[in-house]
Amino acid sequence: AAESAAAESAAAESAAAESAAGESTSRDEGGGDATERFLAALTSVRSDAPGTKEAEERLRRCAQALADELGRPDVVDVADYYLGLAPSQRREGWLLEARFDVLRERALGLEGADPTDPEDPAAWARVTSELRTLLDEASLAVDVTAAARTSALISRLLVRELERAAAADHVPATATAQEAARRAADACRWFTLAGLRTPRLEPLWVQARLSLAEGDDLGAERRFRELAALAADVGRPRWRERALLGLVGLARESGAAFAARAALEELATFRQPARCWTLTRELAAQRLSEDRPARALELLESFPPSGLDPEVDLGVAAAEWRALQAAALVRVGALDRAASTLDDARRVPVRNGELLRLTEAALLLDRGEPAAALELLDPPASTDAEPDLEAIETLTLRGRALLDLGRPEAAALPLQRAFDVARARDAARWRSAAEGLRDRSTVGEWLGLSAVELLARARAASGAPLLAAATIEAAHASCSVEVAAARLRELAASQDLGAVTWVVGADRSLAVHVRSDGTAEAQEIHRGRAALARAARRAREAVLATRVTPDAHPAALLQELSGVLLPASLDRALARWRGHRGEGAAPSLALLPHGVLEGLPLELLEAGTPAWTLGYDTALTVVHRLRDPADLPAPIDGRTARWVALGAPADTAAPDLPGARLELRDLDRLDPRLHAVTGRAFDEARLLEALGGDAPVHVATHVLRLDDRAAIAPLGLLASSDGIVTAEQVAASAPRLPLLVLATCDSAAGRAVDGLSVRGLAQAALDGGTRAAVVSGWSLSDRHGRVASIAFHAGLRGGAAPAEALRRARCALLAAGAPAADAGALRLLGHP
Repeated sequence: AAESAAAESAAAESAAAESAAGESTSRDEGGGDATERFLAALTSVRSDAPGTKEAEERLRRCAQALADELGRPDVVDVADYYLGLAPSQRREGWLLEARFDVLRERALGLEGADPTDPEDPAAWARVTSELRTLLDEASLAVDVTAAARTSALISRLLVRELERAAAADHVPATATAQEAARRAADACRWFTLAGLRTPRLEPLWVQARLSLAEGDDLGAERRFRELAALAADVGRPRWRERALLGLVGLARESGAAFAARAALEELATFRQPARCWTLTRELAAQRLSEDRPARALELLESFPPSGLDPEVDLGVAAAEWRALQAAALVRVGALDRAASTLDDARRVPVRNGELLRLTEAALLLDRGEPAAALELLDPPASTDAEPDLEAIETLTLRGRALLDLGRPEAAALPLQRAFDVARARDAARWRSAAEGLRDRSTVGEWLGLSAVELLARARAASGAPLLAAATIEAAHASCSVEVAAARLRELAASQDLGAVTWVVGADRSLAVHVRSDGTAEAQEIHRGRAALARAARRAREAVLATRVTPDAHPAALLQELSGVLLPASLDRALARWRGHRGEGAAPSLALLPHGVLEGLPLELLEAGTPAWTLGYDTALTVVHRLRDPADLPAPIDGRTARWVALGAPADTAAPDLPGARLELRDLDRLDPRLHAVTGRAFDEARLLEALGGDAPVHVATHVLRLDDRAAIAPLGLLASSDGIVTAEQVAASAPRLPLLVLATCDSAAGRAVDGLSVRGLAQAALDGGTRAAVVSGWSLSDRHGRVASIAFHAGLRGGAAPAEALRRARCALLAAGAPAADAGALRLLGHP
């Protein structure tokens, strides 16, 4: 992110010129004549030492007219500030600003072609010294405008010094950074005092760059967001663009894929790819990181760099364009075109030659030439410096080459180093425990899922399948491999058939079965993300078809998927169980799917011979990520639990829920200890109160999809009077429930984030500390929903564990003639 910000800083200076000159009140369109009249009136008032009532009144009229025309009430604040000064004070400030303008022009003239390398360092030092002298004088004036502008420029020049030191691999002076931060803060304070908003853009940008230089990513994020909001409010799209690109870089480095996508989507609302190569480049990079190379290629071929973007260096942009094209072509398998494109890119000087080298190495690997690829991939030097993205990618490609050469032990070394570096960065940069609904993962731009798959495959091929499984889970749970291994063994020991975890790579995947005795067995899957995503979509569609066509038969497709995804060792474990317990027993099993596999109807997969359907014949728990059982509430004891059941809201625009009302009535009759809250009593406050308690909670209402593009999980639970409790509110309440039942349509829905579980309402509760949640993958009919809820609660009251109680609920649906879609919708998510 720091490199990205530095690369954008030069172009940002053209935007800085707009704000540093003073409060430019016109937006990009309109307001020209009114602006000129206002500025003329302001100059007249400030430059006239005696001052006249007529000039002051004209300024008031011009300010109000411009505010009305542009919708900018702050223009009146600016006029009021100057009118509140004595004429002599206004005159003194105006003369100080005239001196500042001369020094500013000198400073800009000394920057040269490279803004981080002034052509005359001695002259640069002189103008900096003169600015400090001016600031000493201006800071004593009543009119703070000149002091604000001078302080802002000094902070910018000091940041330049820091950037020059970093470029020369020198340790930047702490005193310089501290002064830059102080000057920027002073500038913001003084501009605010003067009612000036637009000039605050530059010192905010400086503060964000300083936070980046200090490794304070959270501080940089706050500054970039403040900058983006202010730039949007005052109509400065170039500043807004820089802020959003800064957020993109930060999000990618932290593995916050959704945040990166959201910032790019916001940028696309006012910048077009045809006129903004930076937007095209970042969108293409985003699609590549999401393993959507065909979409990236389509974008790149539709919007090459052009003269329509006034800020672009066409030579550099052309090389970037070719390099990204080549990377996308490699991923879609167009290897000959990729090689030709790489040749074209080499003919143009490129700022980031590493991208070409890495793309060429990937091309050689896809051509089946791992030895040649390895020659291009010198291992990064072992230094104390933090490896950058290219170093991580180099380590990953070296591991892939060594694995393709049949050297899994050697492959594990660079892959493990990449993994460790990404984990360390994740721990160092994102320590906040109260992040809300999590959108950050070690597995992101820094360590892609394919790298995790490669490392797990190398561990498995080296004879360490348990370590392979722990690698997968450590990446998703943000814990160490050792901790993940211990938690996996504990989870498997609690389940009769153990636990199965998967990792999905770009071209291959891996399944690992950890048996209840702690031993493990790995099985390679020769299908990657795109193929498994298609299979998951087809399976879901086939199962849902049983609701409208009762004689639909998805069994063949589900059997095929079962054979691909479920390890043979699971069949053997099931056979042993049958031999010991007989056909009537129902063993427990935990599945840990990730990514595209979360959308599979796992409950309808089949194992063993003769086949057992997992949802009907095993007490199945789907674990969204490994957690420390010691940090979770104790398992529910359904025989003594006192439930809070809420639902059937009143006075809403949504359709009435008579089924929910009947369901809660039936539950109330089944369990006299259950406290039902319905109708108007079921409001937002009551729902949040229940989520904040320690009793199990049952919710029967609508799940609403919210029109909030910025939300990672734009979902909410409907309460009375159209109240909504959002996923973010659920996460903020950090519910620690023994069990949560979301008896709502599509309560398992959410946004898929690479390297994390689906982000939705249930995951918000689980991340907060709830032990387990019952969710539905899609809607159930009212009748069958009531059957499932009554059977589930009856099982719990009889002493069954949640997984077993939910198995009985599915069997009750089967006995009631429900289609496979209704039974397959129910899932126990969380910890057994």
